[in-house]
Amino acid sequence: MIAWSRLMRSLIVGIIVAALAIGLLPFLFADLIGDLSGLNELDSSPFYTLMNKFIRWGK
Repeated sequence: MIAWSRLMRSLIVGIIVAALAIGLLPFLFADLIGDLSGLNELDSSPFYTLMNKFIRWGK
């Protein structure tokens, strides 16, 4: 028989892990969509374009 404290600890850890996993789903989905549309390459990111405008890297 499992002790109540061990049962509650397992449930709390499971709920925390589930909340983190559900919380990360939108970011994983956005990364998947970006990868499928080809936006994950460094040259096509808005940050790289902005930095390249002010700092001429390699030119």
